[in-house]
Amino acid sequence: MKFAKWLYNLSNTDQYIILGFFVVGLGLSYLAITMLRAWHLNIHGSDKYSHEMRVTPFGLVGLAILFTVILYMSIGETVTGWIVESTS
Repeated sequence: MKFAKWLYNLSNTDQYIILGFFVVGLGLSYLAITMLRAWHLNIHGSDKYSHEMRVTPFGLVGLAILFTVILYMSIGETVTGWIVESTS
């Protein structure tokens, strides 16, 4: 199934869950980049020839999409089931 067709066939509940997972993924990606930045600074210290690591939007959103896919594939059905049961 193509991605667009799959996305079109999702229910509103699934779309909200994916959006929530994306927000969580943004937080996790910011945390991961910050930890990598601290690790890089710890390794290189104040070496004047080392470059500074920055949090860029491309890296932040890219990691967030990766975390979102992992979260949705691992616990998406369970969360959807809980929400559908609680609203019924």
